[in-house]
Amino acid sequence: MQRSCDTAGFLRRSASSWFNGRLDAGLRCAEAAAAGSRQEPHELYELAQFWYVGLLIKARDLDAGRRVLDAVETRGEGPASERMAAVAHNVRGNLLFAMGSVDEAMVEISTGLRIAERCGDRSLRPPSYVVLALGALRRADMRACRHFVDKLADEALLGYFGQAPGAWVTAQAAEARSGVESAASLIAGIVTNPVVLRQLLVSEPAAAPWLVRVCGKLGAGDLAKMTVAAASAVAAEQPEFSVIRGSALHAAGLLERDAGKLREAADIHPDRWCGASAGEDLAGLLAKRCSERDATIRVLESVLDAYAAVGATRDSARVVNKLREYGVRRGTTRTVECEGLLPHGLTNTEFAVAELVSQGHTNNEVGRQLFISRHTVAFHLKKVFQKMNITSRVELAAAWKAFS
Repeated sequence: MQRSCDTAGFLRRSASSWFNGRLDAGLRCAEAAAAGSRQEPHELYELAQFWYVGLLIKARDLDAGRRVLDAVETRGEGPASERMAAVAHNVRGNLLFAMGSVDEAMVEISTGLRIAERCGDRSLRPPSYVVLALGALRRADMRACRHFVDKLADEALLGYFGQAPGAWVTAQAAEARSGVESAASLIAGIVTNPVVLRQLLVSEPAAAPWLVRVCGKLGAGDLAKMTVAAASAVAAEQPEFSVIRGSALHAAGLLERDAGKLREAADIHPDRWCGASAGEDLAGLLAKRCSERDATIRVLESVLDAYAAVGATRDSARVVNKLREYGVRRGTTRTVECEGLLPHGLTNTEFAVAELVSQGHTNNEVGRQLFISRHTVAFHLKKVFQKMNITSRVELAAAWKAFS
C-alpha cells in the first residue's frame, strides 16, 4: 500500500512539474514512479510506465522511450483494462509521430481514441486530437485538420489539463486556412500567458520558432521577443535537453537573423522535422546573400530529404517550390485523404484542389494551403471541370459531396 502511495505521489509531482514547464523535474519523478514494483496494482504500474514514456518522448529520448514501452508490452499479461489499452495505443502513436512515422502514428492514435470512447474515457480526446490535427497538417489534408481542431473546440479547449498544445495547433490551423491575421488573438493569448507558454515550450519543440515566425508576419515584435526570452530561459534552466536548446536557438536565430544559431539548431535538434525546419529558415537567410546560392541549394535539398523522410508532404511541397526558383526540379507527392484510385482520373494535385474548392475556399486560399500560385490553382481547376464534365464551383461542390 505504501509503495502504491509513493508511486501515485511521484506521478502527481511529475505531472505538476511538466505542467509548469519543468520537464527535468517531471522526468525525474516519472522515472521514480516507473521504478515501482510490479506487485503494485496492475493499472497503476502500467500508467506509471506510460507516463514515463510520454515524457521521454517530450524530451525526444526516443530510444529510451521505445525500450520502456517494449518492456511493458513484452510482459505478456495484456493491458490491465480497456482504458490502459487506449493509453498504450496513444503513447505508441505519439512515439511513432515523434520518430516521423506519421501514417502509422495516426492509425495508433485513432485506435486508442476509439477504445477510449468505447469505455467512456474522455481524457485521451484532447491530446489525441492534437496529434491527429498535426498529422493532417503535415500531410496537407486540411479537411481532416479542421475536423480535429473542431473536435478540440468541442472539448472546451482552454479547460483541459495540457491546454497549451491544443491552443497552438488551433492557431496553426487557422493560419494555414485563412492567413495569420485570423490567428492573431490566439497567438497573443498563448505568448502573454506565462503558464501556457512555458508548458508549450516543453511539450512542442516546433512551437517557439513558429510563434516567432508568425509574430514577425503580424508585425508583433514585442511578442516575438517575449517568445524568445521565454524559450531561452527554459533552455538555460534545463540545459540537459537538446530538444529545448535546439528550439530556443531556432527561435532566437529567426528573430536575430543569426545564421550561426540557425545552423546550430539544425545540427543539434533531435527532432528530425524541427531540424529540417531550422535548416529551411537557414536557407532563407542564406538566400539573401548572392554569394551563398550553392550553399542555399544544398541546404534546401537536405531539408527536402528530411521532410520527405518524416512524411511532411505539405512542407516538402513548399521546399520544392523554393528549389524551382533556383532552377532545381525535385518531385514530391502531395498526400490526400482518399482510398484507391482517384475519381475521374484526377491527379493528386487536381484532387487536392477539387477537395478544397468544394469546401468553399477561394483560389487564393487553395494556393496558400498547397503552396502554389492562384494561377496554378485556376489551371488545375479547369482540368478538374473538364474531367468531371462540370462548369461551375456549385456543380463541383454537389458532385464532391456525392463522391465523399
